Amino acid sequence: MDIQNIVFEFGTKAETLARLQVMPFKDALFCPQIIVNFSEWQANPKKLIDLIIEQFPGVLLVVRSSAACEDGWDNSMAGAFKSIANVAAEHQGVHQAITEVFGSYGGGRSGDQVLVQPMVQDVALSGVALSRDIEAGGPYYVVNYDDLTGRTDTVTGGGESKTVLVHHARPQAVHSPRIRRIIATVSELVVATGCDDLDVEFCMTHGGQLYILQARPLAASKQWQNIDTSKVSASLDEVRIRLTDLMKPAAGVCGSTTVLGEMPDWNPAEMIGNAPRPLSLSLYKNLITDGAWWRARVNMGYRAVPHPLLLDLHGRPYIDVRLSLNSFLPQSVSDELAEMLVNGQLARLAAKPESHDKIEFEVAVTCRDLAFPTDRLAEDGLSHGQIAEFEYHLKGLTARALTSVPRMAHLLERTRGLAGHGDLAQMLDDCRNEGTIPFSELARHAFIGMTFLKSLVARGALSQYRADLFMHNIETVAGEFVADLHQVSIGEKSRGDFLTRYGHLRPGTYDILSARYDESPDLYLGRHSHAPEQVEPFQPTGEERKAIDQLLSEAGYQVDCGHLLHYVTAGVAAREEAKFNFTRNVSNGLAAIDRWGAGLGLSRDDLSFLEISDILNSADLGLLRDKVARGREFYELTKMIRLPHLLCEPDDIDVVRIPLGRPTFITGKSVTAPTIQLGVASNVDIDGHIVLIEAADPGYDWIFSHDIVGLVTKYGGANSHMAIRSAEFGLPAAIGCGERLYSVLASGKVLELDCAASRVKVVDSLR
Repeated sequence: MDIQNIVFEFGTKAETLARLQVMPFKDALFCPQIIVNFSEWQANPKKLIDLIIEQFPGVLLVVRSSAACEDGWDNSMAGAFKSIANVAAEHQGVHQAITEVFGSYGGGRSGDQVLVQPMVQDVALSGVALSRDIEAGGPYYVVNYDDLTGRTDTVTGGGESKTVLVHHARPQAVHSPRIRRIIATVSELVVATGCDDLDVEFCMTHGGQLYILQARPLAASKQWQNIDTSKVSASLDEVRIRLTDLMKPAAGVCGSTTVLGEMPDWNPAEMIGNAPRPLSLSLYKNLITDGAWWRARVNMGYRAVPHPLLLDLHGRPYIDVRLSLNSFLPQSVSDELAEMLVNGQLARLAAKPESHDKIEFEVAVTCRDLAFPTDRLAEDGLSHGQIAEFEYHLKGLTARALTSVPRMAHLLERTRGLAGHGDLAQMLDDCRNEGTIPFSELARHAFIGMTFLKSLVARGALSQYRADLFMHNIETVAGEFVADLHQVSIGEKSRGDFLTRYGHLRPGTYDILSARYDESPDLYLGRHSHAPEQVEPFQPTGEERKAIDQLLSEAGYQVDCGHLLHYVTAGVAAREEAKFNFTRNVSNGLAAIDRWGAGLGLSRDDLSFLEISDILNSADLGLLRDKVARGREFYELTKMIRLPHLLCEPDDIDVVRIPLGRPTFITGKSVTAPTIQLGVASNVDIDGHIVLIEAADPGYDWIFSHDIVGLVTKYGGANSHMAIRSAEFGLPAAIGCGERLYSVLASGKVLELDCAASRVKVVDSLR
């Protein structure tokens, strides 16, 4: 290739060529391009088209948008506008294509540009590679690629693609020769251009030829904190050492190794995010995952696992799945059988990592429902006799659970008695003893109930539609919230009365930066809400009762259809009210911390960088300010560290593969509608939209008082808060899409959400 034909988007052409001419490129060719400026195009389009045809005679062209504009570089533009492929090198086609691309900008300015390149044929792989992680500038090569469609615009256009992040210090950890070549070329480009913040668009042919289509600086680098990236490497080395130790056999715990995940069991990614600030993380651990989680399960007959469930890897929260799986086993199961069960389930999760947010349905077996997974247990290595033994113990635990409706009422009453005042230490103790422990037990009953409901559908005793209708008929605190909010909006209930009951809610339950409803009522209550939907009543038909009674009898349970459905209803309703009740204490505790900090001259932002132990042991102000500064620095470093959703071995930290995601679909409905994405708090018109939320807890229940038509979340499992809420309101939803799929969906203006077909995708227009 003639180096003079290269137009490279750094500085002047002469400066760029001077760099390129002294730098050998081993594995790539630059695809030549002609830049068409809008002012020149207006002045003499024929001259430019003649030049294009002369430079690229007899080949198909691609005419595409550029990230350059009159005001400088804007990488947010990349892929946002029209690109046209397969353009014949003739006057009319080129003229029309350039006109359409400029037109997609919404009006041209003199400095706007369109790029024209020969179209690479026989494409096997294409995508975009970044020399730094775009979120925080961490030292990772990020390769987004499509190796399925043969197109070159899938990634830039927001289509489905694959993503891998590779730490700068460990490129040799990549097994794929193609990805290694791409990373090597990006590394060479960094040296050639003198710019270490690169966005490189590439494609590779089936014959193995790698082409660089475009390269430009990353505009996002202006927003990054200036942190020494060598600290990231040092932190990862510490994480590797810790993981090596964690994944060894542990005394008193069954399982020869472990797997760590962001979304199994108590799902910290959904509740506090995957890079929470120190106060949120330490509060969540204090109230739930340090001890409350296993004490509640012991009360139900599960195995005691007296260890913290959540650990943080340089501030990133992970669930120890080995501990979780141990805690799902009946106390009466022998250690020998428990060892086999846990090892088999860990191996299943490692082989099917897409199950990481559904382990209670697809990996662990936590109760003896009406569709016992004998085949799955056999696949995990258990003999017929061991399966029968496990089923016997699990059935005993489940039978006791099914008769626990009176206990559930007692547990719920305990949460209603939470005072929500006193000193902070007392509030936290009360919240654990009378809040999160009872809630955890009620949540397990709700899960058992949902598992039975799913098994009724699996065995054909209920259709999916009838199961959805049953859930829609369960009256919970969320339904009361919607009804009360509507009464406020039409003047039948005062805002003060409403806030007395619901004012403690905040979208981020454990986040001191998240405003309470009673702190910003206009933010949450400022729009008209619709009246509660009239729900078709549910009563099991005679045929359904007979089928359910038959299944219960076959399983050996001494309960009937009415009792089972009552158990499910009681569990779901009690779980939701108990959560509502204990979160009042959490919210009041954060308010108390805010008042305490204000007296010391510490802002909410400052307080978010302290741990709860720092506040409880409140040292002198100077020491607290030092801890705030260290916490802030630690948090900025945490954001630069990228780790996978699931860690099966220590070396997983070197190459982070971001899975596309397999959401849980709620209801069997289908809807196509415009989208709207919500932040921690958004005062926007959401009626008629499919709402997108990264993670959601009770503070987001206000969305159900509006006429939204669908819900999509990044985080959340099959039994998460928003999954239950969506089922309760009969709202089509895709819960827990994961990072990559959510990013694709968030880029679309219109989504098709087809829950019956388990499909959600971006569409161009309403149909």
